[in-house]
Amino acid sequence: MTTSPVHLYHHSTMLKTNVDMPIHPFAKPILASSPTESTVSTQALSHHRLHPEFLAKYTLGQELGSGGFGFVVSAYEHATGIERAVKFIFRNKVPSSAWAEDRDMGLIPMEIYILKHVRHDNVIGFVDAYQDERFFYLVMELHGTQWTSATPPLSSSSSSSSSSVPSSIPSPIMHSPTLSHTSDDSQSTFSSSTLDEEPQPRTFVRRTSCDLFECIEQHQRFDESLAKHIFRQIARCVAHLDKLGICHRDIKDENIVIDSDYKVKLIDFGSSVLLPRHYGEHNKTYLFSKFYGTISFASPEILRCEPYRAEPAEVWSLGVLLYTILFGEVPFHNQEMALAGRFVQPKIEVSSKCMHLLSCLLEKSPSRRPTIHQILTHSWLRED
Repeated sequence: MTTSPVHLYHHSTMLKTNVDMPIHPFAKPILASSPTESTVSTQALSHHRLHPEFLAKYTLGQELGSGGFGFVVSAYEHATGIERAVKFIFRNKVPSSAWAEDRDMGLIPMEIYILKHVRHDNVIGFVDAYQDERFFYLVMELHGTQWTSATPPLSSSSSSSSSSVPSSIPSPIMHSPTLSHTSDDSQSTFSSSTLDEEPQPRTFVRRTSCDLFECIEQHQRFDESLAKHIFRQIARCVAHLDKLGICHRDIKDENIVIDSDYKVKLIDFGSSVLLPRHYGEHNKTYLFSKFYGTISFASPEILRCEPYRAEPAEVWSLGVLLYTILFGEVPFHNQEMALAGRFVQPKIEVSSKCMHLLSCLLEKSPSRRPTIHQILTHSWLRED
């Protein structure tokens, strides 16, 4: 894959990357619900002058999603025809704690920093990055099936084996998350005249989603063996991130894309934090006071507005996710139920081992929840 510059128009820092990306079939867009409806990407990019080197390499397609910090649009790579996903991140909406200084790219959002340095089968792949005066452009692989109708059942030959991945992530030069801690003994040619031209108006229609939320909506629920296959991939991914000192902090079905073979990839690292384990500070507990995730997946300690550890809060989110995958609904009808750790008794019967793991994940006391590595050793996940 060719290297691509990551810079403002006047800067020349080069980004080096080496990622082999699978070809994704071209997807069919869906129309906006009315001719006058305007998508987030249309409003933001309609008259915006895109980075010239990005335009030389990609053509934008449809809107894939939007959120608080930006929006995602598909893009076709001119040289290969491969379709990518491009996340446009508003510079002025990136929280002060969510920046990192990369040796190649300079000061960038933590989300780009993490994806640039992480390679895993179940983490969305980094391809490219650009920036201008308004946006960072994060170019990623496009993974998943549009869940508009029932899809074929899981093939018996499907597996969730991990690719070769690095054993460490380099520390950012500066701008690591601000944390408090306490002792803890436990665990392409482009014409220069283009810059002077007025940008052409652009319109983007919204495409159906490829995420796990839509997949669950279509299936209503999964049988236990398929739920296990999906959850095992997610748990292995989170365990790998944990070894690198990364907490995603917004684990939910909408942040997981899934294809018709039920292979999943974690996306949207905009709320992630990088814990400084690379300094050898394994005996310290890092506490956070702000929460940038999703309330329905928030742990009791977060709901009580207490300083919280990111790791056990992540485990709680995994519990909410597992319940949703198994039963097709959220485990708590209100915050009072979540604070008490009292989830809705499921109407569908699953194995006792499965219920035991679920109960452990949704333990209201963070100190009593298993670590992600203990989760992987649970008998339910070790069974075929």
